[in-house]
Amino acid sequence: MKFNLKTYFQDIHYSRVKPNIVLKLCLYTGEFFYGNAISLKNLLYKKGILKEKRVDAYVICVGNLTTGGVGKTPITIKLANEYSKDKKVAVISRGYGSKLNTKIPQIIKDFDGIKFQNGTICGDEPFETAKKVGNNTVVIICKDRYKACKTAIEKYNSEIIIMDDGFSNRKVKKDKTILVFDSKMKFGNGHMLPFGPLREDREEVKRCDEIYIVNKDDVDIGASINEFKTYSKKMYVCEMKPKRIYNSLTNAEVKINNEEKSKVVAFCAIGQPVQFYNFLKSYYEVITYSFSDHHKYTKNDIEHLIKLANKNNTSTFVTTQKDETKIKKYIADYTGYSFNILELESIIKEV
Repeated sequence: MKFNLKTYFQDIHYSRVKPNIVLKLCLYTGEFFYGNAISLKNLLYKKGILKEKRVDAYVICVGNLTTGGVGKTPITIKLANEYSKDKKVAVISRGYGSKLNTKIPQIIKDFDGIKFQNGTICGDEPFETAKKVGNNTVVIICKDRYKACKTAIEKYNSEIIIMDDGFSNRKVKKDKTILVFDSKMKFGNGHMLPFGPLREDREEVKRCDEIYIVNKDDVDIGASINEFKTYSKKMYVCEMKPKRIYNSLTNAEVKINNEEKSKVVAFCAIGQPVQFYNFLKSYYEVITYSFSDHHKYTKNDIEHLIKLANKNNTSTFVTTQKDETKIKKYIADYTGYSFNILELESIIKEV
């Protein structure tokens, strides 16, 4: 795998790599200025000099204190489907990775259906959300969360707004704030950006109402629960369980012979890929290949994966639903190869 700067810094953030003394000094300096800027912003909001704008809907924020994938989107989808049973719901996000003009609200899904064929234009996470929420939910992306909220209310009469990410964005007044944590990664190395993964000081956990811990194959999940109990917040554990594996082109479920593990190439472009690979190792002999989080796939990437499969005498691939949206337009050209998708389901329990 080629050197990737983003992955390298992620390794520093989670103590998998130690930076040299020069880089360490630079990171400390960056952290000092970034941390003070964030602290000043929060102080201005606390003193009422900066004010959060209230909108005419119940606003729930599903956020995280760290960078990287912790599992917000499945929780957002779960909440949207629960609330939309008797309310009109809007899911809004910044639209990271979208090719659309996100300075203005862009409708990814409305009551009539999804507006895009795949996630390469609108972004992988909004597209994944749009596929999995019900008819009573709209999905909107915009850098300006306030504009997105106003559009949801004025155009779609949304009663519940769920912000996928946005803990650090304080322009909109939230009625409930949920912080999501990876059970293993937690606060990373404990430093703020750029030295560590923290977007805000860990003391800002006090601003949230509920904590969700996503169990990433943590053999000692009890210890993680106890660590977060010190914040005296309502807590939930989210278990991600394999639901099925299906062929991306046919949507047919793929049957697995657990007694005789076949060989597959597993690839993904997600923040923390280890759990995904561990899921698959229960069913397959796995050759792994990781791209950086939010990687934009090209045909050359698929050809590289094909060569890797040929080298390992397999014609089968497995990836995530998030990645499926970005490879869909390329894989139909490769007959004789099977691109399969692992679908997960989230099970949430209060602790």
